[in-house]
Amino acid sequence: MKPDVKINGTWLSTIGAALFERRLPILPESEESTIKLAGQDGELSFGSTYNSRRFDLTLLITSSPTEYHRTLAQLARMFNGSRREITVEFSDLPNRIYRAVYNGTLTPDGQAGSRMVNVSLKANNPWPESDEKVREFTITQSPDVTSIESSGDVRANPIITMTNTGGNTIRGFRLTNEYTI
Repeated sequence: MKPDVKINGTWLSTIGAALFERRLPILPESEESTIKLAGQDGELSFGSTYNSRRFDLTLLITSSPTEYHRTLAQLARMFNGSRREITVEFSDLPNRIYRAVYNGTLTPDGQAGSRMVNVSLKANNPWPESDEKVREFTITQSPDVTSIESSGDVRANPIITMTNTGGNTIRGFRLTNEYTI
């Protein structure tokens, strides 16, 4: 499988560019929240948070020499900084969509005749999104136990929406959330 990248729903291989290399850190950089108190050794830590995730793509222009500048123009339109946020998905990481902004300059590799182009991106929310899997079911007995799972990399709380489709008012209803590890 050749690596590819999808920008705003368009695979770059379809416009004459191939993903040659990507530098996508495993985790984004962290930022420490600390304070130094006068007269005390050390510092107090208030924890840390993740910063935005910065990643770089190196693209190889695969189009013919006559289409080379057309491909560069299409890339410039796709990564145009005034377009605001773009979606980025990698072929080897399906259903993980990063929302990123263009962060730098679209530059050729620097060597004369090179067909390599470097692109810098920044995901302000460092975590990728994925498609939601919504399951609907009807509770037919009481009590009823239903398992709700997240298949993502980061633990997420489920959103539970309950709708009474009948004409009767339900009284004494109880919903509990018990986490088991």
